[in-house]
Amino acid sequence: MTHAHLIIADSEHDADMLYASGMFVPDPFIAIALDGEWHGLFSPLEVDRAAKVSRFAGVHLDTPWRNAAEIREWPGLAGCAAAFLASHNTRSISVPASFPLRYADQLRSWGFEVTASAGAFFPERAVKTATEIKYLAQAERLTRQSMQRGEQYLGRCSIGNDNILRDPETGKKVTSDDVRRAIETFLIGKGAMPAHTIVACGRQSSDPHNTGSGYIRAHELIIIDIFPRVLTTGYWGDMTRTYVKGKATPAQKKMYNTVREGQDIGLSMMAAGVDSVQIHTAITAHFDTQGFKTGMVRGKQGGFFHGTGHGVGLEIHEGPRVSTRGEILKAGHVVTCEPGLYYAHIGGVRLEDMVVIRDGGCDNLTRYKRRLEIA
Repeated sequence: MTHAHLIIADSEHDADMLYASGMFVPDPFIAIALDGEWHGLFSPLEVDRAAKVSRFAGVHLDTPWRNAAEIREWPGLAGCAAAFLASHNTRSISVPASFPLRYADQLRSWGFEVTASAGAFFPERAVKTATEIKYLAQAERLTRQSMQRGEQYLGRCSIGNDNILRDPETGKKVTSDDVRRAIETFLIGKGAMPAHTIVACGRQSSDPHNTGSGYIRAHELIIIDIFPRVLTTGYWGDMTRTYVKGKATPAQKKMYNTVREGQDIGLSMMAAGVDSVQIHTAITAHFDTQGFKTGMVRGKQGGFFHGTGHGVGLEIHEGPRVSTRGEILKAGHVVTCEPGLYYAHIGGVRLEDMVVIRDGGCDNLTRYKRRLEIA
């Protein structure tokens, strides 16, 4: 009896299925690996397209397998997959950790042994091919250009007597949504889908994943974090910059410069063979020596309380991690370097670049200036 790998999902939202199939399909379908070769089972609606564009070794119409499953009273997609597996004398299956429980329960009730993957279903996804790096570079280029649109918009805004920014054309008070619109309109026009772009000002910037709302005020820290997905490839970009429209205070400047120095430390250490925990530890130590401790400050979590970075690919957050957990970096990994400091009484600062790990160093895909003040 052979062992198989099984995915039942759509490839619009499931990165493993997109990786296995190489094509976008909005509805769930079946992918099965036998003897190292992946097979796709498709509905009549998709099978001809799959035969032309998918990366499967075998493309099959699912109708005969659905019919065979109905005879055994095995319903739905799980039944279709079971009929295909049974015909290949396969009762042992590995599935992704995200595999639906309903399908697993059905398969087990029909006598299949189902084991969820303890780690990444496709560990090889972490090391990008030259083509994947090209796609990620394209995504980051659009991200960089959209950041420029947001920065330029802030530059054109005036400052009202109440310190709230004013739109350069309408004179209306500027909100996070207005800045987000300048960024996301550009991305959508270029075929990239933004996802909860962060434009967080003042106290909101001290909460790392606060998307931001309300008015944008002068002389306060503004975190802009942009992470769009290119629709044609499925790959993501990711970058963050922090600004002050107007004049930054000495405290803001010191925190910004410390984060910039921390990012430089991280970028200088990123290379194949390095344990990522060493990078995170070095940045944390630098922050500590500059007086920026991590812990409860004035009743709120403060300091550097997230990881230094994460992998980027068909998912915006994937392996490897650059954090206290530690992983050995490999050539071809694509990761972010995004240290940050957050204090409610000052605001937040985060700087994020995306790099390709190489032997002896890294290639920075972001390549965008870091400046705090926008006049």
